[in-house]
Amino acid sequence: MLDYQIFEAGDVVLQSGLTYRQARLAYKTYGTLDAKKSNVIVHPTSYGAQHYDLEWAIGEGRALDPSKYFIVIPNMFGNGLSSSPSNTPAPFDRARYPHFTMADSVRVQKRLLQEVFGIERVRLVYGFSMGALRRSAARRRPRRTILSSLKGSRQH
Repeated sequence: MLDYQIFEAGDVVLQSGLTYRQARLAYKTYGTLDAKKSNVIVHPTSYGAQHYDLEWAIGEGRALDPSKYFIVIPNMFGNGLSSSPSNTPAPFDRARYPHFTMADSVRVQKRLLQEVFGIERVRLVYGFSMGALRRSAARRRPRRTILSSLKGSRQH
């Protein structure tokens, strides 16, 4: 039994102009969505990570406290749970897997929030690595995000 859900995004027109057929976005939620839908935190996965790699940050008394917030972790395209080279049928399998940009990912994540939960605005988008890049792309819509947090890496 899976410990996550799948958002069936259908056919997604990518920034490149290619239509990716039957895109699937894996996600997991923690906590309860309040009546005003004002307690939402989105924590996208980083490159190569899956939702369970981020669970260390979630818990009562922690910054991502599910007793206070509704936390949504969308899994990155290509991470093996969401649409990926390994689980996509021909003609877009393996080496022919299309390039998803950050804008493509954010657009599908926005649809997930709207279509599944009726969420139009989030309290916080939090991420690091590729999750931080998606957080940056989400900030281009400041009316949709109240706060944002970035954890990156320094170049040496």
